[in-house]
This record gives sequence, structure tokens and C-alpha cells, in this order.
Amino acid sequence: MNRPQSHSSAEAAALARYVQATRAVSAAFDATRVEPELGTGGNTVALVLQRLDIALLELDTSQRSLDAILSRAGGH
Repeated sequence: MNRPQSHSSAEAAALARYVQATRAVSAAFDATRVEPELGTGGNTVALVLQRLDIALLELDTSQRSLDAILSRAGGH
């Protein structure tokens, strides 16, 4: 049996995860706009892009999770 409180808790956790993922994407994107330091080679750029890819994947996953929870809570 699902209680309204458990729905609310799951929704809050999913929303918090989504917000955190959104912030991570924003921070990772901002990092792509910074000029790499001279002499660091392509490794720094590759790491920044990898961080952005990971953040985007987490954003997608968190959004799907939130959508599923909200859909179940709404009876859809």
C-alpha cells in the first residue's frame, strides 16, 4: 500500500536529484567556456568534456526518474 507521505518523500528526493543534476550540468558547461591553461595539453579539455557528458547523463536519468514518479503519483 502506497501512502501519500511515501509519494511525497519520493517526489522530494527525485526533485532534489534533478535540481542537483541541473546544477552539475550548469557547472560543467561553465567549465567548457574557460580557456585551458597553456601547457596542459588536451587532457584538461577532455576531462572537462567528460564531466559534461556525465552531468548530462545524470540529468537525463534524474528527469526520467522524476517523470516516472510524478506519473505514478498522478495515476497516469
